Amino acid sequence: MESAENITLYIQDQMYEFFEKNQLPIFLFHTISKKVVAYNSAFLQKTAHYKHLVSIWTANYSSENTPSTFVEHSKNKFQLLSSNLGEDLLLIQIIELTQSPAGGGKLTSKQDVLNQKKNSSKAFDFFKEKVETAFLKVFEIAPLGFVFTDADFKVLWSNEKSHQLLGRSSLSQSSFVDAILVDNIDEFWCRVKENKKASTPVSSSFSIKNIKSGTDLFIKCTALANPVGDEGAEGFIFLLEDETEKTNFSQEIKTKSLELNQINHELDKFLYSVSHNIRGPIASLEGLLKVIEISDLNAVNQLKHHLRLNLRLLNSFVHDISNVATNIHTHVKYKEINLYDMVDELLLFMNNIYELNAVKKINVPYDYTLISDPDRLAIVLKGILKNSYQYRDIGKNNLIIEVNVSKNEDFHLIEIVDNGIGIKDEVKPRIFDMFYRGTELSTGNGMGLHNTREILKKIGGTMNIESRDRLWTKAKMYLPVDPN
Repeated sequence: MESAENITLYIQDQMYEFFEKNQLPIFLFHTISKKVVAYNSAFLQKTAHYKHLVSIWTANYSSENTPSTFVEHSKNKFQLLSSNLGEDLLLIQIIELTQSPAGGGKLTSKQDVLNQKKNSSKAFDFFKEKVETAFLKVFEIAPLGFVFTDADFKVLWSNEKSHQLLGRSSLSQSSFVDAILVDNIDEFWCRVKENKKASTPVSSSFSIKNIKSGTDLFIKCTALANPVGDEGAEGFIFLLEDETEKTNFSQEIKTKSLELNQINHELDKFLYSVSHNIRGPIASLEGLLKVIEISDLNAVNQLKHHLRLNLRLLNSFVHDISNVATNIHTHVKYKEINLYDMVDELLLFMNNIYELNAVKKINVPYDYTLISDPDRLAIVLKGILKNSYQYRDIGKNNLIIEVNVSKNEDFHLIEIVDNGIGIKDEVKPRIFDMFYRGTELSTGNGMGLHNTREILKKIGGTMNIESRDRLWTKAKMYLPVDPN
């Protein structure tokens, strides 16, 4: 097996085997001359029985004939199935749907048989020449890559699809092992060689690099033993199937499934935490009301603080839930915002809520503006400032809050720095988790930083937190200069 000629000879032999040894009567018809050019052995055994039938079919043939035709002859019905072999050549199979009369259709003499076989042999040379072109055409237009190799994997012939998959203009005479550029599949080649005398296909799937485009493709490669050429010669047919799209789709489904599982997990956790966070303050309020009913006026006055605190917690939680819903369902509305005015107003609001006069350092120009959603940005800044007030260090004389802003061509950087209790290193990785409380001093519901980051994402921003335990915390928020 030294060239691609062995392959075409092999194809011819297989077609001859199919044609000559088929038990159905078959003839070959040339559409231009409208003549029968060959009969197989099954046809020649009952030539007289089929000859008139063929003449009826030939007389009525046109290029618009369907692949299946029914013909009645001598009270018998036949179905003629035609297959286009290309190059104006049809292969016609005759299926007898009713039995012929007993003894009918026998040849009148042995000489007739010999003459028919002689004529058929000459015509079949014409047929074999046409078949070679027709079958190679099928391999060329197939959606699979076909590569024929010898026993040492030297490429003898390959179709255009295999060249496209591998990114090569030709594979002729090259080593197929080297051509696919894949490491760690030695086991595949060993299995192929072990099965070289068996008809069992050997398959493997792997990723290859297309050397022309540089893209990665996921290929299913199937090897079949392919005896070609002289007796004893061996080789292989390799089928290459591009499964990249199917693999990517499968991976996308897997990814979406994992995301859905995560969402369901978060939803379960969310619902549990919502009920827990609402139940706690309500239970406390009910308990306080029962105590009030049996207490004197002085005791009631002392309980006012606890009532106010629980109502504030409940209101805060409802407010946070409302923010989640608003962020999900409300469209972003971009407007021009004066950042100084927004920060100053929020700090004044926080001082009133917490009844605390923090030291404010607003390093923001009075006329500094940016384009964003004012409602969402206010929620983000309020969430950060709320943490600064809530986790202030009572051992320090004053709560100091510093707000800075800077800008480059891509984003605004807003920094809020406080001198509070800071964040311990071991809890920093989880501070953005929903319902996570990072300190025993927390009286909130664990949704603050999670909500703040999610709302910031909605307006195209990101954030990170830097902190030193017991010293300071710095929240850095990045907002796009051009959010559209």
